[in-house]
This record gives sequence, structure tokens and C-alpha cells, in this order.
Amino acid sequence: MTHRAESIMVAVLDKIDNLTTTGTRVERGRVYPVDPDAGPALTLEMGPDVVVLQNIAFIDRELTVHIIAHVKLTSSTEHETVLNTIREEVHIALRADYTQGLDYIKDTIPEGDDEPEASGDADKPTARQRMNWRIRYRHSVTNPGA
Repeated sequence: MTHRAESIMVAVLDKIDNLTTTGTRVERGRVYPVDPDAGPALTLEMGPDVVVLQNIAFIDRELTVHIIAHVKLTSSTEHETVLNTIREEVHIALRADYTQGLDYIKDTIPEGDDEPEASGDADKPTARQRMNWRIRYRHSVTNPGA
């Protein structure tokens, strides 16, 4: 069996892949910088996985998921408009089915978004914004994959 946190990450990746603005430019745990000339992109990262309830039958956890939008930085506020569009698309994708297609997910909760950050050199300036989500799920006391 696979730890349920891994199955959740795979399900979230599937939900945010191929959105209108970012297309298939989605990567989990991105190691290399995003090429801003390729278009807007998303990175999926796993955050803390906290136990919120435990009894003799099951454990409830809340897995934090970070989705980072990457866009080319422009001299105007256009990058903020693109970031807001991406935020809307991600929200719709994750809230369309709060279980993400997995019967052990109890809820998908938006936790808010960080402020946009600008970075990069003159050749490849970028802006990014992190969206934070909590996914509440349940597993057995003896096996986090069941």
C-alpha cells in the first residue's frame, strides 16, 4: 500500500494539471528554476502532515499542500492579473470535488495565498505566488496506507 499522503499528492497533481492558463507546465517538487518564456507554470509541494484526531479506530490528519504559480514578470501589473487568474483556476479545480476523488478525504480547505514575490535577473524576471491548502483525511491506526 501507499501512504495516503502520497495518493493525495498524486490526486492533487492530477486536478491542477492542464488548467487553462498553465496547461501541462505542472511539476511536483520542482528542483530547477521555471523558464518564464515557456509560459505560466505550477509547482506542487507537500507541507506538514499533522494529526488532528486519534482514537482506537482511526487517525485524522491534515496534509498541507502548497501550489506555487510562476509567471513572467512584466513592467506593469499584468503579472498580478495572470496570478489571480491562476489562483481562480486552482481554486475551482480543487473545490469541484473536495474529496479529490478519494473516499478517505474529508475536506479540502483553502488556507489563503501568500503575497506575490518578484525575483530573477534582468534576462528572466519572474513573479510567483504560493497558494496554501489543507486536506483533511483519515487512515487506520495501524497503517497510514489503509
